[in-house]
Amino acid sequence: MYRLFVDLAGIDAVSLHEKPIADHLTDWFSRRGLTVEMDDAGQKCGSDCGNLLVRIPGTDEPLMLVAHLDTVAPTAGLQPILEDDIIRSDGQTILGADNRAGVAVILYAVEQLLAHKRPHRSLELVFTIAEELGMLGALALDFSSLQAREAYIFDCSREIGSYVFQTPTAIDFDIDFYGKAAHSGVNPERGINALSMALPVLQAIPVGRVDAKTVANIGTIRGGQAINVVPDQVEVTGEMRSFDSTTLEKLTQSIQDSCLQAAQKHNGRIEPHFKVGFQGFTLSQDNPVVERLLRVLERLEISGNPLVYYGGSDANVFNANGIQALNIGIGASNPHSTDEQIALSDLLSGAQIIQYLTEVDR
Repeated sequence: MYRLFVDLAGIDAVSLHEKPIADHLTDWFSRRGLTVEMDDAGQKCGSDCGNLLVRIPGTDEPLMLVAHLDTVAPTAGLQPILEDDIIRSDGQTILGADNRAGVAVILYAVEQLLAHKRPHRSLELVFTIAEELGMLGALALDFSSLQAREAYIFDCSREIGSYVFQTPTAIDFDIDFYGKAAHSGVNPERGINALSMALPVLQAIPVGRVDAKTVANIGTIRGGQAINVVPDQVEVTGEMRSFDSTTLEKLTQSIQDSCLQAAQKHNGRIEPHFKVGFQGFTLSQDNPVVERLLRVLERLEISGNPLVYYGGSDANVFNANGIQALNIGIGASNPHSTDEQIALSDLLSGAQIIQYLTEVDR
């Protein structure tokens, strides 16, 4: 398991540049007699490869196992260190356990299934690209090509036994403010200051924790040409996340109203755009994918830890497309940082969870 994980972690393949690890996995599965399919997601989202799909025939209803291929930077020159069961980098790079740990536990479990010829459910293994950029690979996936209606996603950087049963819906917004350029010293009266239009709109958007179920953020502000030019264009981007759809509707309407008022006051033009960043979901305790996981955790004497999580993952996309998908803790901590680490024993536990999840129902 250690060798498998460090080999994967050592492959420099960040978002939109996943081809090196895609090639590695294609070779790995091919040497075991399995066919790897690559879709056209790369062409749709600008990556150098697509999502990978591997089908392993078995019995009973098919089950899907999912991890993503990309990591954030930096991973070039990664040097893993193992000390007292803990794997970390040398501090110069991230470790990439998000999500090479997810890939590793799936490969290890598959290796064990093939080696010991255990009866198992038919499997669909999906490895997505560009997850770190907003689940772009999953969004470009052709779900009609998938047979499984249940999925386990190994991409939660929390302790083993954790699982995400509820997430909010995220709404992304992009607001363009159009004014009129003019020399700010010679004839400012001829200009329409796009930033002056943006200020009241920005002030009307609540940020941080809006209420017990809602958070919001203004992420970027771009605009202006020079200190002596009235800015004729400003762009503002941000997001809102809430477990309450009514709150999201009210916040969206409030932003639109503020834009209209500011445009009328300054005689400019404002174009607000909204889109669903990811769709929220709730999986109840009696949902089959939750029940199956809890039975497995009980067999392994691992405490289940249900999580309400504000982050998004491929699980949001899969659930939105009719596949009951549960994101499972892989034991990693401090993701996206040079302090990222994971226990070798947790990697083994993750593979054991997969072994039990894939057993044929008796």
